[in-house]
Amino acid sequence: MKGRCTKMRIVYGVVTVSDKGQIAIPVDLRKDLGINKGDKIFVFKRKDDAGFALIKLEKIDELVYKLQEDEEFFQKMKGGDNNADL
Repeated sequence: MKGRCTKMRIVYGVVTVSDKGQIAIPVDLRKDLGINKGDKIFVFKRKDDAGFALIKLEKIDELVYKLQEDEEFFQKMKGGDNNADL
Protein backbone atom coordinates (compact mmCIF):
# COMPACT_ATOMS: atom_id res chain seq x y z
CA MET A 1 0.00 0.00 0.00
CA LYS A 2 1.22 3.48 -0.80
CA GLY A 3 2.80 5.31 2.14
CA ARG A 4 2.57 2.29 4.44
CA CYS A 5 5.64 0.86 6.20
CA THR A 6 5.79 -2.90 5.64
CA LYS A 7 9.27 -3.58 7.04
CA MET A 8 8.02 -5.54 10.07
CA ARG A 9 4.75 -6.72 8.52
CA ILE A 10 3.96 -10.40 9.11
CA VAL A 11 0.24 -10.60 8.28
CA TYR A 12 -0.85 -9.95 4.71
CA GLY A 13 -4.51 -10.84 4.93
CA VAL A 14 -6.60 -13.98 4.48
CA VAL A 15 -6.82 -16.09 1.34
CA THR A 16 -9.49 -18.57 0.30
CA VAL A 17 -8.73 -22.01 -1.11
CA SER A 18 -10.46 -22.52 -4.47
CA ASP A 19 -12.28 -25.69 -5.48
CA LYS A 20 -9.04 -26.65 -7.30
CA GLY A 21 -7.03 -26.24 -4.08
CA GLN A 22 -5.41 -23.00 -5.24
CA ILE A 23 -4.68 -19.83 -3.29
CA ALA A 24 -3.54 -16.41 -4.45
CA ILE A 25 -0.48 -14.90 -2.76
CA PRO A 26 -1.39 -11.32 -1.79
CA VAL A 27 0.18 -8.72 -4.07
CA ASP A 28 1.87 -6.82 -1.19
CA LEU A 29 3.54 -10.04 -0.03
CA ARG A 30 4.71 -10.85 -3.57
CA LYS A 31 6.19 -7.36 -3.86
CA ASP A 32 7.87 -7.48 -0.45
CA LEU A 33 9.44 -10.89 -1.16
CA GLY A 34 10.20 -10.30 -4.82
CA ILE A 35 8.00 -13.18 -5.98
CA ASN A 36 7.38 -12.95 -9.72
CA LYS A 37 5.41 -14.89 -12.31
CA GLY A 38 7.15 -18.17 -13.02
CA ASP A 39 9.10 -18.30 -9.72
CA LYS A 40 9.30 -21.74 -8.13
CA ILE A 41 8.07 -22.02 -4.54
CA PHE A 42 9.03 -24.83 -2.15
CA VAL A 43 6.03 -25.97 -0.05
CA PHE A 44 6.31 -27.96 3.15
CA LYS A 45 4.05 -28.95 6.05
CA ARG A 46 4.79 -27.76 9.56
CA LYS A 47 5.81 -30.46 12.02
CA ASP A 48 2.97 -29.47 14.38
CA ASP A 49 0.34 -29.75 11.58
CA ALA A 50 -0.61 -26.09 12.15
CA GLY A 51 -0.21 -25.29 8.47
CA PHE A 52 2.44 -25.03 5.81
CA ALA A 53 5.21 -22.71 4.71
CA LEU A 54 6.23 -21.40 1.30
CA ILE A 55 9.86 -20.59 0.52
CA LYS A 56 11.30 -19.35 -2.76
CA LEU A 57 13.21 -22.22 -4.35
CA GLU A 58 16.31 -20.04 -4.79
CA LYS A 59 16.45 -19.65 -0.99
CA ILE A 60 16.30 -23.43 -0.56
CA ASP A 61 19.16 -23.70 -3.06
CA GLU A 62 21.20 -21.26 -0.96
CA LEU A 63 20.53 -23.36 2.15
CA VAL A 64 21.60 -26.56 0.40
CA TYR A 65 24.82 -24.95 -0.83
CA LYS A 66 25.59 -23.81 2.72
CA LEU A 67 24.92 -27.31 4.04
CA GLN A 68 27.34 -28.78 1.50
CA GLU A 69 30.13 -26.74 3.07
CA ASP A 70 29.11 -27.28 6.71
CA GLU A 71 31.32 -30.06 8.11
CA GLU A 72 29.86 -29.60 11.60
CA PHE A 73 26.35 -30.32 10.28
CA PHE A 74 27.50 -33.59 8.71
CA GLN A 75 29.38 -34.59 11.84
CA LYS A 76 26.18 -34.13 13.85
CA MET A 77 24.26 -36.19 11.28
CA LYS A 78 26.86 -38.94 11.62
CA GLY A 79 26.63 -38.87 15.39
CA GLY A 80 30.14 -37.50 15.72
CA ASP A 81 31.78 -40.53 14.08
CA ASN A 82 34.25 -39.23 11.49
CA ASN A 83 34.24 -42.55 9.59
CA ALA A 84 30.48 -43.13 9.34
CA ASP A 85 28.59 -42.52 6.11
CA LEU A 86 25.23 -40.75 6.01
